Amino acid sequence: MPGDIISIGRINIDVNMRVKTLPKVNEHMICEKGRIAIGGSAANFATQSARLGSKTSLVSCLGDDAYGQLAMKEIANAGVDTNCLLVLEKQPTGIFFYAHDSKDERIVVVEPGANRFLEKHLFEEDSLVDAQLVHVAGSFPMMINRVSDVTTTHGMILSLDPGRAAGNLDYEKILRRTDLLFVTQRELKDYFKITPTEKQLRALAKTFPGIVVLKMGEKGAIATDGFEYCTSDVFEVPVVDTLGAGDSFAAGFVTAWMRSERIEQALNVANAVAALTITKAGTQNGQPTLDDVARLLRRHQISIDSILKTFRPKTRRKPRGKKTKSRR
Repeated sequence: MPGDIISIGRINIDVNMRVKTLPKVNEHMICEKGRIAIGGSAANFATQSARLGSKTSLVSCLGDDAYGQLAMKEIANAGVDTNCLLVLEKQPTGIFFYAHDSKDERIVVVEPGANRFLEKHLFEEDSLVDAQLVHVAGSFPMMINRVSDVTTTHGMILSLDPGRAAGNLDYEKILRRTDLLFVTQRELKDYFKITPTEKQLRALAKTFPGIVVLKMGEKGAIATDGFEYCTSDVFEVPVVDTLGAGDSFAAGFVTAWMRSERIEQALNVANAVAALTITKAGTQNGQPTLDDVARLLRRHQISIDSILKTFRPKTRRKPRGKKTKSRR
């Protein structure tokens, strides 16, 4: 059964290496820190959404290997519904290799593996329509077109985080049906040819019926629907690992916005979620609960009690028993 949110996109095994300097051709190097973890934008979004208390399902493709089995187990343990995951025979699970130095210069090598078949993943429409929101993470033109048809027909929310390799999307067509658009400064420049000024962001937001959410890393975040314009600074925390923080940010924004429809509040929640995520190694290891987020925000005199209340079950008052007079 679908939950409140459905996340569509990649699952990867992340190989993350931190080095002093990026290696030259044929150079053998020992890294400062290295780790292997479950990742992939859609998987990161789904696990964070589930940890924040939203019923979440994940639509993705896995290989029939040991890594796929491990990913399935870890994602399910985070509380995500994995019934829509497709395990492909004789295919490897995707691998994301990431080497970076102290200046954040990087080398990225990807083996898509089973993710190559996500565009061909034929989902049943009935498996989506009971959800409130569908979030697509990554560039999947055919999948996005099919999903946008379903969300438009059934009055659902479409959230899109196209990622760093999405120059092939027809944004003029897609944005007409998009409610939430997540982009970085680089993506804003590459895909829409604009800079992150208030005037240009407002103008972009007015071209479609949704909200532009700009992720700026250590510079904070901006969100606008063309009329309301909100900013949020980052929350200072010890930084351990920033990989996957943008996915957690998006899950935080979506969770808060679905509950309150207040842009500023959703932006603060998103920044707090991302801040807590980067305090631990691994894209999903530091992902916080909503109570964790609330505690961080309270320290900055920001309340999200109105959101917390939406997750608490309503209690019914016990009927009072009829009083009876004692007979003497």
